[in-house]
Amino acid sequence: MPRLIAAPGCLTAQRAGLALVLCGRPTRPVAGPRTELRLASPYRQDLAVHEPLAILALLDELCPGALFSGDPERRAGQQKLIGQAVLADARLTEVTNAANHRDLDIAVHLLRDAMLRIERCFANRGALPVLDAQDAVVAPLIWRMMLLDRHHRTHLCLGLDRIMAQAARLSQLPGADTVLDDAAAGCFLAQLPPGAVIGLPEDNRPDWAPALGPAGRVQHLSARPGRKSKTLIPARNANALSQPSPPAPHDGQLDAVAEKLRLIRITSQQRRYPGRATPRLPSRPAVIRLMSNVVGALYPRHYGPAGLDAQLADTFVAQTLRSVRQRLSDQLELEWLLQPDDEQLACRRRARAAADAFLAGLPQIRDLHDTDINAAFQGDPSARSLDEIVLCFPGIAAILRHRIAHSLYGLGAPMLARIMAEHSHSQSGIDIHPGAKIGPACFIDHGTGVVIGETAVIGRNVRIYQQVTLGAKRFESDGEGGLVKGRPRHPLVGDDVVIYAGATILGRIEIGKGAIIGGGVWLTDSVPPGAVVTQAKPSLNGTTT
Repeated sequence: MPRLIAAPGCLTAQRAGLALVLCGRPTRPVAGPRTELRLASPYRQDLAVHEPLAILALLDELCPGALFSGDPERRAGQQKLIGQAVLADARLTEVTNAANHRDLDIAVHLLRDAMLRIERCFANRGALPVLDAQDAVVAPLIWRMMLLDRHHRTHLCLGLDRIMAQAARLSQLPGADTVLDDAAAGCFLAQLPPGAVIGLPEDNRPDWAPALGPAGRVQHLSARPGRKSKTLIPARNANALSQPSPPAPHDGQLDAVAEKLRLIRITSQQRRYPGRATPRLPSRPAVIRLMSNVVGALYPRHYGPAGLDAQLADTFVAQTLRSVRQRLSDQLELEWLLQPDDEQLACRRRARAAADAFLAGLPQIRDLHDTDINAAFQGDPSARSLDEIVLCFPGIAAILRHRIAHSLYGLGAPMLARIMAEHSHSQSGIDIHPGAKIGPACFIDHGTGVVIGETAVIGRNVRIYQQVTLGAKRFESDGEGGLVKGRPRHPLVGDDVVIYAGATILGRIEIGKGAIIGGGVWLTDSVPPGAVVTQAKPSLNGTTT
């Protein structure tokens, strides 16, 4: 019979205890200085295992098929999800140890981002899957998050319905109550550091509910039920507008120009699409409308229909997402059909899957962008409210649209992403390539003239002012006159960096954590953490110091 030695409040001990329950060998853990699983043997010294994955592997050997699947592909998926749970452990530690509101805000959203990824994996398992090692690993984590929600109003479990349902199923098995009981809950809550923001008295604790979903006072729609919308173009004229007007007489010269343009167009198309019909292109207006619809679904109170009643916001969002899914799938299919070897049926299936994946990632985009809004509020003394920031700040608008475009870029749709990015550029004056990776709590203040290149990587809590360039120093050639594409060539900006107006930072260099880059600086070399870089100071006699 395995014997479980458990350190106080240890995640590994709870996971091992639940794994024993799933193996049909529930046991009450014995308190000890460190967590280990002991197996008694009459022939040799007791076998003690300490590592979490090693404990699970050993229990799986004792009870084959109870924790891991025998199918190699499914087993690899189980182990991958367990690895994601380990990452979420670190995020939860950041939440419980946060020493100020800014760090807590970032930690909450990063933890939710990790858990939403796990939620997506749980969604692929079916309605009532067999409980296995994944549940044993994730259940203690979601249990801790539920405790924080109950006692500290953190709203960490918002939207994690499948994980919570599986955790509830596991907790109802005989013997599970000895692992996740009141004593364990008290031990976990007592471990919160005294200076942690999450452990402050209730009146000093931040309320995260508004940041994690639409909120506001009840409003009323200006439109009355049953009221018909106006028809902008009469039906009798609609067909006339869609048909080209007949040529005017004596336009032979214009006909000759049109014929020359037709020949040039055909030649160009044959060169780009040899041996096949000219494919249709994605619609720029349609893609821009899609981005606007997604923004409205993320922030319906700010960018939804005028006067949207708060009680109707959920209906509006659901209807918008259904419309976006079909239209986005159509545009993705058009982009991928531009490739010479892609078949229409394969592109259509891929487009539908990608559209679903994009929509599934919207909660993470919303969570991440809320950190940008809070960073702007904390970093700009002129900001009077979060609503003002969402509605008025060009840097915040540009970051949100970048996060939407970046999601599509990651799904293999660079053209649609670039259309969105360039439209945002035209509206805000901020040029961010959709391939750039931007961490949480990014604040672009003022913003006009900011340029961020394709392979730039920006850490968390970074502040950037107007006219800043994160660009490439040089472009490598392939030896035949063409440029080498896709290689990293833009800066790496660490956490908590401030870059003041007019700074130009070029090449694959690293700006260390907490560094300050002064205004007007031209920088092509890496900067160590905490450094302050400024340009030379002018003096009255014409020399510099």
